[in-house]
Amino acid sequence: MADCQNVSAPELAHDRSPEITQVFLLARPLQWFLGRMRRFWTSLLIGVLSVSGVAVAADALVNSEREQLEGFVEVATDGALSDRLDGTLGFVDPAAVPVRLVQGADAQEFTDRNELAEAVRGALGVFDSSKQELLQQAVTVDGERATVTTRMGDSAYEQTVIYDLVRKGERWLVRRVRTL
Repeated sequence: MADCQNVSAPELAHDRSPEITQVFLLARPLQWFLGRMRRFWTSLLIGVLSVSGVAVAADALVNSEREQLEGFVEVATDGALSDRLDGTLGFVDPAAVPVRLVQGADAQEFTDRNELAEAVRGALGVFDSSKQELLQQAVTVDGERATVTTRMGDSAYEQTVIYDLVRKGERWLVRRVRTL
């Protein structure tokens, strides 16, 4: 058998042609550069994922004005009349914002929640059908004020209700209910 000797890379490069020597000389800087680039892209990817994760978490924690108003539309139009009334009253605080109920030419202002509940029940009770559904909705936001228009109905009757809301702190509160 032939004797095997341990030969180092520079010695091996010395015994080879100039092209192979250049490859050996370029390999180490190339390896260093690729290692740096891999660390750079990995760090960049981790940074981008961290920022996007924070953005997603912040979005999940903060309800936008539009989402809050869509929630109002849902509770004001879903289910039986009593459920809709309870949902709407969740957006009422007569102590902070007095509520005005307008039915045609008649208008009343309420600062008591129970009196308001009875009056709204009477105004919306004109149309209490199990077949009713939301036919149309519109939400308009103008700074600290919003208008939500709903049209509920079935094959026999339709009722349009316009809710004017005002922003108080972090909440939207109903300030006027108008039935058409």
